[in-house]
Amino acid sequence: MSATALAEYLILQPDGQETILHDSRYSRPPIVTANGDAMRALRAYNWDPRRDTTALDTVKKALTDRAAVRDVKPKTRDEALRCIEAINLFLRHENALGMRPMALSEPPRFDVIDIEGVAVSIHPDVLVSGGARRIGAAILRVAKAPDPDACKLDETKRRRGDHRREMARYMVALLQMLLEAQDGSLGVPDRDLCFVADIRLGERIGPAPDHAIRLRAIRGACRQIANLWPTITPRPSILKK
Repeated sequence: MSATALAEYLILQPDGQETILHDSRYSRPPIVTANGDAMRALRAYNWDPRRDTTALDTVKKALTDRAAVRDVKPKTRDEALRCIEAINLFLRHENALGMRPMALSEPPRFDVIDIEGVAVSIHPDVLVSGGARRIGAAILRVAKAPDPDACKLDETKRRRGDHRREMARYMVALLQMLLEAQDGSLGVPDRDLCFVADIRLGERIGPAPDHAIRLRAIRGACRQIANLWPTITPRPSILKK
């Protein structure tokens, strides 16, 4: 189960939780990851201590050229435009995200961790170094859904923004659990160095005031998921494939 799926499971109602569990068990990952070009560019940019924006400009130029090809498939064009949008949003909000002065580096490829019988995959985009061997981790969130800017009503926009923030706070707790599972090989885990940089909101979201309660909630949810997992059956749409 992915960290994103688990974080969303924790904030949804039962019918939404059922969909999360079903999709986590049966859905196949896409061959081409959404926003893949943008994510590769943004990771490389943040791993580089120079934070050279010309590298991002080069990627945007290549994506613009790809989208402009006359006989390009609509899906390919749309994906290129989405990636350009994601890079532009990051650059627009970079000051607000506050990542430029941080000591960021490339993370290793982490194995899944076991949380109360559930294998959870957590893949931070950067490691964050602090003094005295303190270590944190961060996730760049570029996914559009749920998109606050797609709403006309202020109340709907607020709800979607709060949904993203709640997910992010659980993801921060999962980042801490991931680092603690490394038994000190990367340094001393520091939850205050863990965050989600949400480029749609233009916010850097760190640990919640009730962080300890969220850690307990994650473990409780995973115990529940471990019990439910054998009972999850494929929906008709899956059986037709």
